[in-house]
Amino acid sequence: MILHIEMSAGGIPFEKGSLKGKLVLECPGRAALSEVFKIRPDIEQLLQEVEAKGWMHFYVDHEANIIGEVEFNGTEYQIVPWSVLRGPYGMFIDIGENFPELKGLELKKLVYNVYGRNTYPRAVTVDVQNKVITYVNDAFWKWEEGWEKDEKKTVAALETCEILKWFAGKGFSLHESYDPERYNALVEKFTELAKSRTSATHV
Repeated sequence: MILHIEMSAGGIPFEKGSLKGKLVLECPGRAALSEVFKIRPDIEQLLQEVEAKGWMHFYVDHEANIIGEVEFNGTEYQIVPWSVLRGPYGMFIDIGENFPELKGLELKKLVYNVYGRNTYPRAVTVDVQNKVITYVNDAFWKWEEGWEKDEKKTVAALETCEILKWFAGKGFSLHESYDPERYNALVEKFTELAKSRTSATHV
């Protein structure tokens, strides 16, 4: 296995030589979710709590960089091009079968849709790594006066409100594209509406 490293410096090392020490490598991409859950059991626990509430979650996307480490012990290197004296240059290192050792993962984002019986396919979209709610169901967010006569929209808005409040209690925040004042007003409205509907069913 050969590594090619791009570097830049005011002075260039010898054209050939040997290396000692460790090199940390970060490979952007999508490490397997099973590996993500090994280092972040709290996320798997959160999804289990979602299920316990009677809601469902659907995986959308994730980005997890793989962190590896290569140890050098007298490994030879070659500077390319040979004639360079300063500035950008490349370094070829033949490490043979000394493949990088996996040291960990750096989770950048992990996105799920969450929904209930009345909000399929999604009430909200959440990035569980960054604790951000990136999408809110239109039945809730675009609510208009008069929609309360539409039972389907009403129950979807109420369910979305319940899910939003639960995630807020877990420390999640709305994406900056959503107006927090409107959010607070809608939460208050639907909380009161839910109470009135509950009271009516017990009369």
